[in-house]
Amino acid sequence: MHIPEGFLTGPATAVGAVVAGAGLAVAIRKADMHADNGKLPLAGLAGAFFLVGDTPFIPVGIGTQGHLLGGTLAIALLGPWLGMITIAVVTVVQALVQGDGGITVLGLNIVNAALVPAFIGWPVLRGVQAVIRRWQGRSTAGGLALACAVAAYVNVLLAAVLFVVEFHLGHKGSVRIEPVIGGTVGTYALIGILEALVTAGIVKALLARRPDLVLIAPPELQRSLRRPARRRPAPAGPYVPPPAGTEPQRGPTVGDPPAGTEPRRGIERAGGPAAPPPPGTEPQPRPTAEPSHTPTVPRPPEEDPA
Repeated sequence: MHIPEGFLTGPATAVGAVVAGAGLAVAIRKADMHADNGKLPLAGLAGAFFLVGDTPFIPVGIGTQGHLLGGTLAIALLGPWLGMITIAVVTVVQALVQGDGGITVLGLNIVNAALVPAFIGWPVLRGVQAVIRRWQGRSTAGGLALACAVAAYVNVLLAAVLFVVEFHLGHKGSVRIEPVIGGTVGTYALIGILEALVTAGIVKALLARRPDLVLIAPPELQRSLRRPARRRPAPAGPYVPPPAGTEPQRGPTVGDPPAGTEPRRGIERAGGPAAPPPPGTEPQPRPTAEPSHTPTVPRPPEEDPA
């Protein structure tokens, strides 16, 4: 999809640079980086994912190959403006580091990869989403994934057609346009199916786990799919004794005896508190035997032997 170096004339590359610069200026102004500050880390992760996901080239036919674009997934997660900036950065890195596309035609490649999803694909995505929601009667994860799949296929075909138009209007020398149309549009008609499946699968997976990462998900869908967060116990700090004189007083509880009375000791039962004995069955004290007195007989006085 990326136009290589040396295929287009100078005026064509200049027009592409002006259009890409104007589109990026609008995106930077409308992205409102301060308001979308929470999305910036996600934009960085998405850019790294697109850079890796767009690298594998898919062979289609003899001498023809293509790769995924990722524009629809970017605008579905980040919105049209921040998504456009992310894809533009990925396109620049691909041209400078991987040699995918020329340097002088970088503006036209940004137009095809980033501006088309933002200015054309975004209205298509929102329109298809509204139609599916009206048809189903409510917003569902499956309907949202289907809308992303349809928009992804449309974006890929539009980018392929725009590539052919640019090549036809600004190519150098005499080149037949028929092979370019067949090789580009035919190849990306097949790649568009794969991109639609990948986009729908990623959106469906994110809606199941993290619906807050999908920008186009309506609030009611995010609430229905959001799982309650588990509360972590607060860390236990050092024990601080209460000040003197502020100890909590224990109040009367049910079952406590009235003040001034002592609880009666009942029969203790295994597994429960002691129950008081029934009235009249209190144990009587055992009688103690009185000591027997043995009568003593006085002894006669002894006679004096004298």
